Amino acid sequence: MSGPDAPVIIERLLRLLRPEHFWFETEAPDGGPYLPLVSAADGSPAGSVRLWQGREATPLDRMVYMRLLAGPVETHLLFAFGLAGSQFPHLHAQVVQFPPDGCVYNMDYLPRVDAVEHPDWFARVFGALRRPYRQATHDSQLSCAQAPANPALAVYMSPWGIASGRTTTAELEAVWPQLDAYVRHYAELAETPNWSMPDPAAQAERDRRHLELFLADELDPRAWNGVYKIIGEARGTLIKRLLRTPLRSE
Repeated sequence: MSGPDAPVIIERLLRLLRPEHFWFETEAPDGGPYLPLVSAADGSPAGSVRLWQGREATPLDRMVYMRLLAGPVETHLLFAFGLAGSQFPHLHAQVVQFPPDGCVYNMDYLPRVDAVEHPDWFARVFGALRRPYRQATHDSQLSCAQAPANPALAVYMSPWGIASGRTTTAELEAVWPQLDAYVRHYAELAETPNWSMPDPAAQAERDRRHLELFLADELDPRAWNGVYKIIGEARGTLIKRLLRTPLRSE
């Protein structure tokens, strides 16, 4: 390997998200990950899903981490969600690793409000990301400076997303300081107050529709069909339900 493997990167991100401070984990009865994953083909281990709930007095609802194994290819998907009725952003990170040292990675926040109606929100959430975004994307030798976007997905994300084309784990390590900055800023935002909305029920409904659209099979059929092929559609649909469904009542 010319750089760290994907589990190492994800473990770094999890530590930055301070699970001991912001979250408590929901485990399986045997003390293992919340949802073990097995191959639909032969029943062999195919990864796991870990689930955390945000602690009271935080603007955080849940965090979901899926590790999906398909032979030598590993997919790592990490989501942290703000409370459904709040305006706190959602965090999305993904690393897919291919042998011997290839990978694809992305990092972004999902906006919770409209940029025209709430320009101050975008300044508050994304203002601190301008420098790390430029540092990650200014070098034309890095694939994240020229990665083609999927417009159907990008419209539900933000212009500050850092996303690569197929590259190497060495590039992932080179961009790590910027990914680190994104996650540290997210944790810092979680320490600040005033994320409420005038109409929490309407905001929760907007969030429901946002995640339903963002996670629709039709927007990224290659990715979701790949998940279903590995672990079956029923288990893949269950994972989607975890991503879409709030854990905390407000």
